[in-house]
Amino acid sequence: MAQSLVTLFMFFFQPELEFLLGVFNFIREKCLMSFAPELMQLTLKMAGAGLPLSLDFLDSVKNTELHQTVSSNSATALSGNTRSAPTEYLNLAHAVIEMELCTKQEDWKRLGKVFQSICQSTQQVNQVEKISGRIAVALLSESKDRLVLPFAAFAETAAHNIDDDSPVMSCLGRIGVSLMLRYHKTHQWVKGLKVVEVLSAAKVSYATMKGLFGNEDGTSRCNLVNVATELFLLNSSVEGALNTLRENEWFLTSSLWPCEAADIENRTHVLLRLAEMTSHRDTLEILSNLPGLKEPNGHVDIARYTTFFSAHLQVCLDRQILALASDLVDFMLSKGLQVDQAMLQMLLHKMGKQNLWLRARAIFKRSLNKGYYPGVSAPHAMMTLMVPSQLGEIELALTFEMFITMNAAAILALPECTTSTMSITLKRTQSGESDYLSAGSRLLSAACIPQPKLSVRYTSVNSSQDQVFALDISSARRWLRNNHLWANEVWTIAT
Repeated sequence: MAQSLVTLFMFFFQPELEFLLGVFNFIREKCLMSFAPELMQLTLKMAGAGLPLSLDFLDSVKNTELHQTVSSNSATALSGNTRSAPTEYLNLAHAVIEMELCTKQEDWKRLGKVFQSICQSTQQVNQVEKISGRIAVALLSESKDRLVLPFAAFAETAAHNIDDDSPVMSCLGRIGVSLMLRYHKTHQWVKGLKVVEVLSAAKVSYATMKGLFGNEDGTSRCNLVNVATELFLLNSSVEGALNTLRENEWFLTSSLWPCEAADIENRTHVLLRLAEMTSHRDTLEILSNLPGLKEPNGHVDIARYTTFFSAHLQVCLDRQILALASDLVDFMLSKGLQVDQAMLQMLLHKMGKQNLWLRARAIFKRSLNKGYYPGVSAPHAMMTLMVPSQLGEIELALTFEMFITMNAAAILALPECTTSTMSITLKRTQSGESDYLSAGSRLLSAACIPQPKLSVRYTSVNSSQDQVFALDISSARRWLRNNHLWANEVWTIAT
């Protein structure tokens, strides 16, 4: 008869509490020895259904001779292929009931201890996952003390004296992920941030874990980092947001943790918001980690980032942060992002005036190699140079250095008393006549910038009405002898 009652129980998804309690008491009092497996199964079902069983009631079951009389085959009947001892099931049921009481009493610290005990004692992975989900639901409930976050007290005891690689930390992380996602979704920013802080303090790698609710097991690692970062931002913690990204190494996607196009777009929005709130140096770090820049991504057109880099470059130029501005331009050139020619010229001008020649030469050479000065032509060993009239003084001075260095062998081979000169043609552009004439004056001034100075003089106008200048060989030789140690390395080695 007891067997029939247990069988009948299995057809009820939401059975009446009184009926189940009656079945339980009948089996326990009349058929304890014969139907021990069914008794334990029913105990677990009742606990899982949330029946109001007391701890004393469970203790009375555990203290019977049940565990001495049930064979391993009976245990198998409870769990399919699992051959765990029957006592484990009773201990689990006991823990579930204690967990329910802790929830009702809002004793979150005690709940943490019970949870720790469950994770350490049972081999039933599915059961632990279900219990973790149940605890997550309990922790989401509105506490009587609204200033207290249940998860904080729970995690404090759950992670106490636990190794980082313990299953407890994994389960704790999954609970935390579910809470973090739920608080973010329901706009409970403060609670969500507190969960992230608790997980970080406990050294739980939450970004590599899955949640427990619904489709949270499909949440990408990128999205978890996005959510955590955004929670810091929404709580006005810029440093926390930046540290979250750094600690996760700005993770975006991998074969093991692929992300969706929506995750990439969301990461872009989060980074751009953060970039508006940080220091100038941090802003460059943030912009350089925009999706698609460090690792090519078919879903991202990096050209759209040009506006943001250009805006930051303008700020750096306006505030005379030239070292950072040069790093910014260098990064843009390396990634193929278009640099505004006027801002490039301004940067080189400012660096030259402040004697930042090493940076100025590096930026000019790289931009030259990237095609930013198509009008500059200095064929190797031809002793002739053509420059467009829109170049500034510093750009012209750097061009002279390059021109002389590339012709070093020919220059040094000439006799000391030579009257030969090197030809410089100032090519006209679409600018007006007055602009072109001022370009001639700029060229002569640029010759005075290198040390030692170069001797350049106006000679004639060619058939295209371009001004032609002559660079004295003796001054070029003098400059080479003073600067050849670094000039050859800078201007003749490809970058």
